[in-house]
Amino acid sequence: MVPPHDELRKWMEANVPRTDSKSCIEIGCFPGRYLAVLGTLGYELHGIDLTPRVNEIGQWLHSQGYKTGSFSHGNFLEYNSPRSYDLVCSFGFIEHFTNWEEVLQKHIGMVAPGGMLVIETPNFRGFLQNLLHRFLDKENYKRHYIPAMNPNRWKEIAEAAGFEVKYHGWFGQFEFWSDSAPPGFFGKAALKVLSWCMPFLKKRKPGTASLSPYCGIIAVRKHS
Repeated sequence: MVPPHDELRKWMEANVPRTDSKSCIEIGCFPGRYLAVLGTLGYELHGIDLTPRVNEIGQWLHSQGYKTGSFSHGNFLEYNSPRSYDLVCSFGFIEHFTNWEEVLQKHIGMVAPGGMLVIETPNFRGFLQNLLHRFLDKENYKRHYIPAMNPNRWKEIAEAAGFEVKYHGWFGQFEFWSDSAPPGFFGKAALKVLSWCMPFLKKRKPGTASLSPYCGIIAVRKHS
């Protein structure tokens, strides 16, 4: 499980209520680091992922003392959920699809009345984060669909589906990561300049579209 100081974990723990009887499913659940956080909050854990190793997650979570349900191996867009859930979530998932609105709508369709939708993606769309990832993290940047990183649009979609949005926006103090070191003198020099600027950037107010490393939404389906 991710450590207590992890920004996404802190965001989840601050916004997701504890329970002793509710269920949740994570879409794209492997390797289960954040599903374990929901386990500590008392949820019965379910998941779906394309990796054949998805069953290992359920076994591991059960061995850690968490309540577990079903873990499915398959393509989410072809998945027909047999039930709805009190919490439906994904972390760093929808931004890998050009048809991300369809993917988000499929999340929404699995939320039970009174249930919660929790979505997070990295923020490569804000001005500074976009600039850094575009030039210093090119291969990783290409694997993401940047227009999907839009919590304002998520809010519109959720509200149109009958949800009350409790939170939408950007969170976390500034940080930057890349899959590999940028090549060439310019890339190395740019990273050195960024390291010098890092203390100043970390002191800036968190939760801005330009600087924050994450964006998310938390919404509750209204009872019909």
